[in-house]
Amino acid sequence: MSTLLAIGLLAVFPQQQDAPPIAADAAAIRGVVIDTKNGEVAFGATVQHPTGKPCIDAWGQRPQAFVGTRVAGGKPSEFADHFVFLTDADVEDVYRGLAEVGLQIDKHVSRAEGKKVAGREYLKGDPVAIVVTWKENGKWVEKPYESFVKQKVVVDGKEVVKPWTPKWVFHGSGVIHKEATGCIACPCDCPGGLIADVRNPIFDPMPTVFFDLKSAPPKGTKVIVKIRPDYQPKKP
Repeated sequence: MSTLLAIGLLAVFPQQQDAPPIAADAAAIRGVVIDTKNGEVAFGATVQHPTGKPCIDAWGQRPQAFVGTRVAGGKPSEFADHFVFLTDADVEDVYRGLAEVGLQIDKHVSRAEGKKVAGREYLKGDPVAIVVTWKENGKWVEKPYESFVKQKVVVDGKEVVKPWTPKWVFHGSGVIHKEATGCIACPCDCPGGLIADVRNPIFDPMPTVFFDLKSAPPKGTKVIVKIRPDYQPKKP
């Protein structure tokens, strides 16, 4: 059974002095927790080291997210073995949580439709930020989701390694179209998940990326993944 709680996190999980704005014992979070006051969705996850999967300690391209769910619509998700940050929450509850904090969707498509418009159209929705937080040596550590990944680009005919700088938007396609992938935040403009990097059109081109496991918490670590709106301030 899925679990989705609409509560004020700060009232339920007391902050520690060294904790980020929303913090709790990562092992204590069950399902999806919604902080409607601050517009943030949180869920617990466990670090796993996928073997033989694209972009894990290797350069490559992939549509699958690095954070995702074990369950999709009450059934096993398609890509649970691909995720570094794996949650027991249902992807449909994550979707409902993001909608409940007010995030809007402007364009969604199925994976099948996405293949037809690949390289030409973009998924659209409200921008979001994604962070991962965990306890290390008694203190909370919080890092942007993208900080675990490097990207390779070609500049003036030469390959250059740079920080990964995705442009995240909430499009919800994976749940709306019952894709059941379990993907939450995909490293390209892929309609299989909930959130996509929309710097490029749907599916094509995909960025060349490298998830550096050495930069992530050790295998088995309990973490909290938090998703919040990332609106740009309006110009005067």
